[in-house]
Amino acid sequence: MPGSGLNERRDVVAGSTGESAASKGHARASARIEVREVSSRSERRAFIRLPWQLCRSNPFWVPPLLSDIARTLDPTRNPFLKHAETHLYLAWCEGRPVGRIAATVDRLYNAHYGKSTGFWNLFETVNDVSVARALLDRAASDLRERGMTEMEGPADQSAIGQCGLLLEGFDEPPAISMPYNPPEYPALVEQAGCRPVEDFYAYSIDVESLMRDQKRLERLERLEAAIRKRRPNLIVRPLDMRHFEGDILAMGRLFNSALSVLPGLVPTPDEELLQMARDLKPIADPEIVLIAEVEGIAVGSAFGIPDINPILKQINGRLFPFGWARLLRGKRFIRRARIAAYAALPEYRQMGVVPLLMACLLRSARNRGYTSVELSYISASNRPSFQTLEHAIAPRLYKRYRRYSKKL
Repeated sequence: MPGSGLNERRDVVAGSTGESAASKGHARASARIEVREVSSRSERRAFIRLPWQLCRSNPFWVPPLLSDIARTLDPTRNPFLKHAETHLYLAWCEGRPVGRIAATVDRLYNAHYGKSTGFWNLFETVNDVSVARALLDRAASDLRERGMTEMEGPADQSAIGQCGLLLEGFDEPPAISMPYNPPEYPALVEQAGCRPVEDFYAYSIDVESLMRDQKRLERLERLEAAIRKRRPNLIVRPLDMRHFEGDILAMGRLFNSALSVLPGLVPTPDEELLQMARDLKPIADPEIVLIAEVEGIAVGSAFGIPDINPILKQINGRLFPFGWARLLRGKRFIRRARIAAYAALPEYRQMGVVPLLMACLLRSARNRGYTSVELSYISASNRPSFQTLEHAIAPRLYKRYRRYSKKL
């Protein structure tokens, strides 16, 4: 398949000293580890399904949708792969897959920043540093062969991709589109030669408690009233499902402009925004997707998504034959949402657009029956801008993630 790296095999063999610490029936990496590029349909199937082998006994792991993974890896169906190329690798031991990794070069990212940076993601491994090292070394070699001088990860550069390894918060399930990994992964990655480069945070907001806290509620109401008084032409409206793709495009372009100052972010092309819109439309709740406008021009937005992970866990990655019915039927019972993005154009930030959006979104979330909201990701480098909001709503910091880098 073009762009998928399936035509040319890239192999590496590593020896392992000592036994793996893998448990609960995971395959044991012993005398010989072989890392091979995925080159057949059966190997691609093994690559996609490996997390079920390694993670299914973890009560907090949420199976991804098999159809979504297959589409994400297909250059004919994923617009991100029009400007990026991904090679997939499996680690084998005694005839069984014991780990996987993807190595990606995003030409758009490197052109935007003038860099030669590759990315690794889709990382899974048994608890054996030899397997982790063999996988990361193969990804590094692949990226070096393609002219890269540095690799970062785990990082999915697509529109709402996952980023980082979970460091803290293993005893609570992830929200939709957020990573979850066994606790040993960060240590394995660091032992394999990767260094920490950036941390991210996820906050949990107890909507019921916030709305019962009269002091904080009054503070939010005063803040909202003051903002509306200063800017009477500033309105906040929900997503218009009749013009769904148009609104998503407008929001995506706003985020591209408003968040361009954050390191590592690249403007998302319209085609990827539209693909994201099509992916999210079946689960979208327009009342928690808010757009702030001044005279019809979008100046800020807060993007909320119902956390359908409890349903995804029930259907175990399969939409067919009964998964779609369970998903559609179960939507009304969802009680958590994730705020995946929020921003205001630079010239409107001092007008309180973001606090106004958050106040409106939390009220709407309560009215829609959500009892909690996750706010993620918050970059450690961007945390100071979050402090005013943090003071107003007192969210609970409950998960931390880390991205790594390695010179090639």
